[in-house]
Amino acid sequence: MFHNEIIYANFIFHFFYCLLVIYEKFRCKKSSLQITIAYLAMVYFGQKMMRNKAAFELDRLLAVWNFSFSIFSAIAAYRLIPELLWALKNLGFVGSYCDNANFYKDPSTGYWGWLFVMSKAPELGDTLFLILRKRPVIFMHWYHHALTFLYAQITYSEQQAWCRWSLALNLSVHAIMYFYFGIRALHFKTPRVVAQFITSIQIVQFVINCYIFAHLFYIKYTDAIPTCQVAWNVLTMGALMYLSYLYLFVEFFYNAYIAKKPRASNTTIENEPLPVKKTFLPPTRKLQTDKSD
Repeated sequence: MFHNEIIYANFIFHFFYCLLVIYEKFRCKKSSLQITIAYLAMVYFGQKMMRNKAAFELDRLLAVWNFSFSIFSAIAAYRLIPELLWALKNLGFVGSYCDNANFYKDPSTGYWGWLFVMSKAPELGDTLFLILRKRPVIFMHWYHHALTFLYAQITYSEQQAWCRWSLALNLSVHAIMYFYFGIRALHFKTPRVVAQFITSIQIVQFVINCYIFAHLFYIKYTDAIPTCQVAWNVLTMGALMYLSYLYLFVEFFYNAYIAKKPRASNTTIENEPLPVKKTFLPPTRKLQTDKSD
């Protein structure tokens, strides 16, 4: 047990060290770093505090929480997708992620883009519901929430053109995903294919982002489009982030829906048991009694 604690303490130390490097290299705001560290502390110590306590019954509150995010995401997507379509028509496909035009200065897209970034802070509350309800907080969950929040703060301040794609895709997926979670919180049964569909569109989102980042890397490295509005710091961190997301979500999809194992109905990322429970807590060691005479 003590050995496991040392391993996890070492991991946390290096994770925090990486956050400090991000703060120095990528000009992340101090408040964003503090919130991220507080979030990770909540994930680790929150599960410890709840280990010997009864789970809270928060189904109705969770449903309201999820439906609220679904409505917000749908409205924000409705406000931002037309600008993406305008960019595709007037700037072309490459121009849509190389030229931000008036995305950040326009009162509508600038405002809803800012709200999107701000929404990543309350989204961290998803994890609190898992902790209080004693559901597993897998690595993919807290890693995705923490890094997305931190990266959103960095990216928006850099005014990157490709953000119009990221925001439109993420909001569209979240409008569907959070609505599904709201339905599940109210204990409505849904076909297994619905959960598969939600995970699939998340994967598609990351595939599109990875393609855009790969092309931006080429453009930036070869200086093919000198006016392309993308910075190396955001590009490097974002590429690693989206590649890791793609790997984790594909792995989850395979383990949840393809690999042969005992069937668990309606398996989803946020609120159901998972095939492999990689949590943020060290495993407990069962005590064995000596049965010898």
